Amino acid sequence: MSSSSNYYVSVLKLCSESQNQTQSKKLYCLIFKTITHPETLLLNNLISTYSKLGHLAYAHRVFDHIPQSNLSSWNAILSIYSKLGRLSQMQQIFDLMPFRDGASWNLAISSYANYGSNTNAVGVYKLMLKDATMTLNHITFSTMLILCSNCRWMDLGRQIHGQILKFVFGSYVFVGSPLLDMYAKLGLIFDAKRYYEKMPERNVVKCNIMIIGLMRRGMVEASKRLFHGLKECSYL
Repeated sequence: MSSSSNYYVSVLKLCSESQNQTQSKKLYCLIFKTITHPETLLLNNLISTYSKLGHLAYAHRVFDHIPQSNLSSWNAILSIYSKLGRLSQMQQIFDLMPFRDGASWNLAISSYANYGSNTNAVGVYKLMLKDATMTLNHITFSTMLILCSNCRWMDLGRQIHGQILKFVFGSYVFVGSPLLDMYAKLGLIFDAKRYYEKMPERNVVKCNIMIIGLMRRGMVEASKRLFHGLKECSYL
């Protein structure tokens, strides 16, 4: 980037961190006044700043000025609709995207889940399985497991466990804990116990999930044994 672009990127970062609404709006006019053809990277940073500050109109105006928008441009504008809970508009942007990465898919899934549109979150996940398996990652599975746990979707949760194994994400800590938690919260304590015992690595978080899960099912002695084992392993 040019020295002017680098300067503006630094100022945008400061505006974002300090939540400076007024200065961020002034920068829009200043950038287009002082730079004849602003670089895409600079404009992406401007959209991201407006996204963080909730300036939808300004973000969209900048997006419309980008001559060749890239994936970061699309994700940035997708993010602001997500943040503001404008889910129908977010879906429209998502559908218009010429290409998507894992961040695009995860943003759509988590947005629907966060705003309680759970069936739409599942719909996007299923479309991802169909059209974009190469972009699946631990965040995708973690989000879906938490959703299944909150919605008490036992069958879907087991399906996702199978998909985690199929796509070799079982060893990821960000997947292991939510999976264990889902089984425990759904009352599938023997599934949770079987999965826990197969874990190559255990930590205090996973142990606590099991202890609480066992107690909820009235298996107090098993819970105590695990707790004492936790102490012996120096987790406490």
